Amino acid sequence: KMRFSAVVTAAAASLLGAPVAAFVAPLSHSQSLRDTSALSAALEAILFDCDGVLADTERDGHRPAFNRAFKDNGIDEEWGVDRYGVLLEVGGGKERMTAHWNEVGWPDAVPEEGRQDKVKSLHLQKTDIFMDMI
Repeated sequence: KMRFSAVVTAAAASLLGAPVAAFVAPLSHSQSLRDTSALSAALEAILFDCDGVLADTERDGHRPAFNRAFKDNGIDEEWGVDRYGVLLEVGGGKERMTAHWNEVGWPDAVPEEGRQDKVKSLHLQKTDIFMDMI
């Protein structure tokens, strides 16, 4: 919590054009002067990112991860770039799979009984694959 507060404080100070040190609470006796050197550095940029803003992680990350999860589970399904672009209109990976299969038909590897659990499991596996990729 303190670390995040210090970053936000430093960012605010930089945006206001004030020295960062002016916005930092006085040092305790246990802190040394060398600990303040990083606080005195000028902040040059702050990056705020949402999934897919800086890199097309949907097309080049999540889509291939879904496809691998399908393959690993014996599901004969591969989402191409165009199809996945349409599916992105549906928010959420579990919801996206459900909407897709409600439209085109459910694969035999996902029996009617237990579909929700299988979709949840596929989504967790997809997320693990995606995290390994990045």
